[in-house]
Amino acid sequence: MKNLFQNKFMIFTVVIAILLVGTTSFISALGYTSYVRNAIGIVLTPIQKGANSVFDSIENIFSSKEDYKKLKKENEELKLHLKEQEDKLKEAELALKQNEELKNYLGIKDEHTDFVFTNASVTSRSSEKTPNIITIDKGLSHGIDTGMPVIDKYGFVGIVCETGLTWSKVKTVVSPDTSIGVYIERTGESGITSGTFKASKDGLFTLSYLGDNTDVKQGDRIFTSGDGSNFPKGILLGNVEYTEKNSVTREIIAYIRPISPLKEVNEVMIITEFEMKYE
Repeated sequence: MKNLFQNKFMIFTVVIAILLVGTTSFISALGYTSYVRNAIGIVLTPIQKGANSVFDSIENIFSSKEDYKKLKKENEELKLHLKEQEDKLKEAELALKQNEELKNYLGIKDEHTDFVFTNASVTSRSSEKTPNIITIDKGLSHGIDTGMPVIDKYGFVGIVCETGLTWSKVKTVVSPDTSIGVYIERTGESGITSGTFKASKDGLFTLSYLGDNTDVKQGDRIFTSGDGSNFPKGILLGNVEYTEKNSVTREIIAYIRPISPLKEVNEVMIITEFEMKYE
């Protein structure tokens, strides 16, 4: 409809122009040139104004398009620059994280100079929420054997329970099959940690076999005691989350939050050798 209207307007304009030219020629021939000029001026002035307005609008449209293209280009360049800055920030954050992990890793090695480590990566977990079992990429061909303790940059993770040629399975501290001799850092009191199905649902494990008058409190740090020959002494397992008393045996049971984020841990160290220290 719009195009049809525009076409009609153009035809009308052309017809008017032809009529004006023809009329002008005819009247000029009669000798009324001045009258013709006045008449043409009266008729053409509003048309000329309208034409100028149209041409100005067209010029503004092209000018606006150029401004839009310029702004669009500047916006795209700004977005590209912003993305580059974001990428650099992410790289810097990753470098800081890796540096912190390396410091923690070296700190463990410096603290336990008698330990012989084999590094490994976690390849799978039995559960993404609270894994009882994790699989690592080192096995018999790397000198890994069942019963070896596994740690990360934070502390105790679990115990190697099964080995293949190039892989091993590790039962974590929350597994019901894991039992470890420990002591409470603040009091020196000894006990045994183990996983339970109830506690593992909340990502915890338990500390039991404590004395009747035990003084275990929320926040107490729990370390391996080194009793027996399987684990070295002094590796942090976690912190006491809360305690409760068994209604039947009246025994106090502490619930421990693992120091290692088991659902997130990706790199571990297997302690393949260590010296037993007796006090």
